[in-house]
Amino acid sequence: MPKLHPIIHAAGAERQHPDWAVMTEARRRHTRRVGRLLWEWSRTLGHDRMRRIRWRAAGLLHDALKDESPETLGLEVEDAGAWPGSLLHGPACANRLRAAGVEDELLLTAIAFHTTGHADFGALGQALYMADFLEPGRRTLSRERAEQRRRMPSDWHAVLGEVATAKIVNLLRRGIPISPATAGFWRAVTAPAGTIR
Repeated sequence: MPKLHPIIHAAGAERQHPDWAVMTEARRRHTRRVGRLLWEWSRTLGHDRMRRIRWRAAGLLHDALKDESPETLGLEVEDAGAWPGSLLHGPACANRLRAAGVEDELLLTAIAFHTTGHADFGALGQALYMADFLEPGRRTLSRERAEQRRRMPSDWHAVLGEVATAKIVNLLRRGIPISPATAGFWRAVTAPAGTIR
C-alpha cells in the first residue's frame, strides 16, 4: 500500500479532523466512535498498522462536512441534484479530499456513499457503512446493534445484510425513494457471499 496522504494519516493516526471540517462536538464524538470500531475490526482481520490507520481515518472523516449547509455542499458536488440535501456531505467530503490530493479511490468511495451504500464497495466501504450504523452512541435498537457489533467481523456478510435491510426498511417506512446507489448495493449484498477485499 502506498504512503498515506497527510490528511488520512492525521485522521487515522492522530485522530485529528481536518481544519475544514464543519461538525458539532457531538458529531466529532460520533466519528471517533465509528473510527474506533473500524480500527478494532481491521485489527481483528489481521491488517497491518497502515491499513488500520486508513480504516480509522475513514471513520473520522465520513461526516466531516455533515453540519455544513446543503446549499454550500451542493456547490461542491457535480451532480448535486441527484442527492437529497441530507446526503450531500458524503460526496462533498470525498470531493474535498480528492481536491486535496487524496487518490485512494476505495476510501473516497466509502466516504462518498457511506449512507447509501454502493455496489463497488470494498471491505472498507462495507465496514464504514456498518460502523456508522452500529456505533455504540446510537440509541435506537441499542441491544440489537450491540449484538451485531459483537458478531463483527467474524459474521461479516450476515451483519452487512442485516444493516442494509434495516436501513432500507427505514427508508421505505418513511416513504423515501431508494436511490440507484442503494439498489445496486442491495443487489451486491444479496449476491452469494464473496471474499472480503
